[in-house]
Amino acid sequence: MLFIEQLEVKAITAHGLSIDAGECISLSGASGMGKSLFMKGVADLVINRGTLLLDGAARSDMYIPDWRNRVTYVGAKPAWWCDLVSEHFNNPDWLASQLSAFDLPEKAINWTVHRLSSGEAQRLALLRALEESVEGVVRYLLLDEPTSALDGLRQKQVESYLQDLLDDKKIAVLFVSHDEHQVKRFAQRHWQVYDRRVREVSI
Repeated sequence: MLFIEQLEVKAITAHGLSIDAGECISLSGASGMGKSLFMKGVADLVINRGTLLLDGAARSDMYIPDWRNRVTYVGAKPAWWCDLVSEHFNNPDWLASQLSAFDLPEKAINWTVHRLSSGEAQRLALLRALEESVEGVVRYLLLDEPTSALDGLRQKQVESYLQDLLDDKKIAVLFVSHDEHQVKRFAQRHWQVYDRRVREVSI
């Protein structure tokens, strides 16, 4: 379980929020209210303070890369730091085995990053985040509009892929989406940023 006992990211605060393996939670709020900033704070990618626990272990007691490997933020416009897609993965055989589930061809492994469409980049970034998964270790994915560049069919392909992992309790998902149909279809619970505070709400 990921437990946010308390967290402050700039002016945004959260207290007593938790997400566990198999759970999918939507995060909503008006534009500019800090949804992305909050998720980056949870992933420890921006300056923040507070007490967060992962399976009872305090974030402050963990090696930062280990925290980020288990609590992973994926942005709507993912960053790439090498020229080729393959250079962002450690296991090309694993990547090749996953591509078809996202309607991507096997040759995508050798594509250059600059030729990726927004939708291809989003799907590959999600696979990149999942590559280092370890059997028996739950991953917490913080997904910032992960399918905003995809059509309806490909949105559902991504949701189906993630739902299989959720059903097997291999992951938990906190996601931002401006697609109300996706939120109703995919989320089990809902958090909202309102008046600079993140709290659980009913929809």
